[in-house]
Amino acid sequence: MPLAARPWTLAVLLGLLALSPASGHAGATPEGVKALEGSPTQSDQVEKPAHAAYPRPFSRPGSMGKDYDTWREAKGPDIGETAVDIRRLPSRVDNSTRPQFPPIYKQKGGACGQFTSIASIFTYEMNLLNGTEASTEATQFPADFSWNMCNAANSAQGSEAYHGWETAKHIGIPTVKTYGRVEGDKDKIGSWANGYAIWREAMEYRVAGYRYTPTATVSQINEARGWLFDRNQPKAGKESIGGLLALDGRMGELKKVTRTIPEGDYLAGEDVWIHWGPSGFGHGITCVGYDDQVGFDVNGDGKITNDIDINGDGKVTLADHERGAFIVVNSWGKTWSKDGKIYLLYSAMVDPTWERGNYLGRIEVSRHIPRCTLKLKLACNKRSDLRVTIGIASNKDATKPDYELAPQFLNGWPLFGKPKNNVGEVPLAGPGDESPLEVGVDLTPLLSKLGSKSAGEGRLFLSFSSAEKSDATGMLHACAIRHYDDKGAFVRESLVNVQDGTFGKNTLTLTTVLPRQR
Repeated sequence: MPLAARPWTLAVLLGLLALSPASGHAGATPEGVKALEGSPTQSDQVEKPAHAAYPRPFSRPGSMGKDYDTWREAKGPDIGETAVDIRRLPSRVDNSTRPQFPPIYKQKGGACGQFTSIASIFTYEMNLLNGTEASTEATQFPADFSWNMCNAANSAQGSEAYHGWETAKHIGIPTVKTYGRVEGDKDKIGSWANGYAIWREAMEYRVAGYRYTPTATVSQINEARGWLFDRNQPKAGKESIGGLLALDGRMGELKKVTRTIPEGDYLAGEDVWIHWGPSGFGHGITCVGYDDQVGFDVNGDGKITNDIDINGDGKVTLADHERGAFIVVNSWGKTWSKDGKIYLLYSAMVDPTWERGNYLGRIEVSRHIPRCTLKLKLACNKRSDLRVTIGIASNKDATKPDYELAPQFLNGWPLFGKPKNNVGEVPLAGPGDESPLEVGVDLTPLLSKLGSKSAGEGRLFLSFSSAEKSDATGMLHACAIRHYDDKGAFVRESLVNVQDGTFGKNTLTLTTVLPRQR
């Protein structure tokens, strides 16, 4: 797919760009942009602009209710808050060529959603934020840390992009270097990271917010193009750096919708999807850019147009566009479709039979420095039924907490629901592994609720049990409170005395003084 590999001379390319849209070679000229806009028909004049949306069930956790704003903690402008000026957009953008984009991976199990949301998009955005390149394992982020949080320990269980983004909001994501892999073999399916250092590092790398938007009209496509180019936030004198977009495509019978651009056309020999597959389930893929010149004669009339009603519905809309395509990265290896990438016509986004394919997801990432954490070493024979509650009080002599936290991953991930997309009815460490697991929990958000009262000694309350009517049992082996300075450097550790750590139907409760935050 790389343009540099194409045997086009500059003169030929300039000649192609000068041709009119109807000839099949619209380019980066004003006429090319007009072709993308489509003819000013009544349907296009009243089409809906870009806006935030929550299509069910793949855009946010249903357990959070209809008022849950997934962008609430993000600092950047929301969709629709920035103007979209298509006159400044180039005809081609490919962010996969940036050094912040990770390698193209080949998935082994059903982790496609996490290859899109975490291994690709999260890695890219975090490297942009940090000013680093995704060239080493220290700057890449794994797919199966988050996937194993929601795949019910089942290799065939898929996931939504938001599962990864919610994991990054609640826990964070460790680097591949610390975690040890991008995706494990089958024997690692459902296995959780064992080692406090992994969980501590994960706390630093977070998702601040995520959002979905429909892309079924020309205006909405233009907003997506703007996001891919510079996030619709032009900055004078600075390089334009765009974002990426998550996409869920229907992948059955792909041969029926995959075409090769014919000889003589722009980017001849490249593959393009003209529609979503006519059957099959969803598959997470990453939209890394676009090319407004890519086209294909979908209706076979010998022309590539954007201004003719080719589907016979009596109007000209995005569904009739034969020119303009997203650049999509798959997780099926570097040699799939020549280089792991393929073009997807904008018009494919208009498919009433595949709602998921009509929406694109985006994120904003952030760095977080934990000031106080809980280090736990525990075991449980059924992690779906494990129940852990952490409470704090501002008074060291308190008998009950002022605030409480029930960590999602230590309570069966209720956010993700049941029976699918949960932690699985397996031991805490993973399938067949009864050994104790060492994890970390960030107490910083809980302490922040105390405000100025957190400066003095407080009290910590811990509760370990099994779910109601469950026969699950467990053992707390060790517990410690760890403090860090405002740079993230370790300051000190306070051990919590654990005499008999068994729990199950009988709740294990511990309480201790919470040392002063310095």
